[in-house]
Amino acid sequence: MEPVLAPLGRRALGLLIDQTAAAVPMIVVFLALGYQFDEMVTGTPGFWFNIGFVAIGLLHETIGVARFGRTLGKWITGTRVVHAVSLGAVSLSSALIRSLVPAAFGVVPGIGMVLGMGVYLWAFFDPRRQGIHDKAAGTLVVLNAQPA
Repeated sequence: MEPVLAPLGRRALGLLIDQTAAAVPMIVVFLALGYQFDEMVTGTPGFWFNIGFVAIGLLHETIGVARFGRTLGKWITGTRVVHAVSLGAVSLSSALIRSLVPAAFGVVPGIGMVLGMGVYLWAFFDPRRQGIHDKAAGTLVVLNAQPA
């Protein structure tokens, strides 16, 4: 049985929800420590904010996909990550690869944001709607599929 691939709009909304879920705890911590919003993007506080944001995002994505096949954003949007061949559960190593690829592209000085977005935008041109991170990990994002 062929899986129903998740629409790109749902995937984008799920990503936005996941990014927000990673940013909010960092914002709360930094505000509680007395920092201002502008300090969270520049200098030393900005560096540590970004480190925390990436760490929370990696943990959220890797553990969510490996354990449940989905993150908070994917759960809300009714999508799930599955192994591209077996359509079953994603291994921890594949979930980690899937999480690390956008992060690795995103840290390239000067053009990281553009490269990071390109990881996801690749799905617009792929017949299986796979972003570069999905191709690297051997995964698909489908609608409400249960892992085997």
